[in-house]
Amino acid sequence: MALEIIEIVEDDQSQAKLLDQILRQASYRTNVAFDGPAGMQDVWRIKPSLIVADDNLPGLTGREMCKRLRQDPSTTHIPIIVMSGFSSEERRAEALDAGADDFIVKPYSGMELLARVRALLRRCRQSQAQDEELPEHLVLTENLYVAVYRGKNLTLSAHEWKALRRLASTVGNVVPREELKSLLWGDDTLMHDGELDRCMQQLNQKLSQDAPSVESIKIVPGGFRLSTPVSDDSDGPAVH
Repeated sequence: MALEIIEIVEDDQSQAKLLDQILRQASYRTNVAFDGPAGMQDVWRIKPSLIVADDNLPGLTGREMCKRLRQDPSTTHIPIIVMSGFSSEERRAEALDAGADDFIVKPYSGMELLARVRALLRRCRQSQAQDEELPEHLVLTENLYVAVYRGKNLTLSAHEWKALRRLASTVGNVVPREELKSLLWGDDTLMHDGELDRCMQQLNQKLSQDAPSVESIKIVPGGFRLSTPVSDDSDGPAVH
């Protein structure tokens, strides 16, 4: 029996009941809220394994929930599915930009919903289980998405954390742009080049906050590279 708790945030009670039935029949535990603020309180209290939220919620939209949850280190890692009756590419892109991991258009089939839930949970478990050998100047804390970089704690978004983990696993070598997009957005067919560039820019700013003129992550043809550490004192390596 699956032990994951899934938070449902849906103001339409018939839709909430349907979601609850589908997920419970698949052996997931559920918790239901009917507006954005109540959903946020539930997430902070329960720390569910996954969130399914309608986009058009009273009090706080699904997209606004995504933004707030991604800014909180204790919830930034929780996968979020946003559901909407609008099927436009613009609405989908807005939800993904806000921090959603997936976007489902209503009406949907129970089979599709469960497949997407399983895929996100599986991806989350695989990410947590990864144990690459990292360079000694960089330590990543798995649960809170905090990087200890050159002795300082940096709070990262889920995408920043995943990208940094991959870059740090092969310091000095180029990680292809397409590989990073696949890592962050899976098989999503939308173009994410602009989002990837923004993610790298924000990550660079956090890594280089003590030396704004120095870029720790270099943009190179076809991808990105985390700078090779060079010794600046006798105590060990540092990244410049």
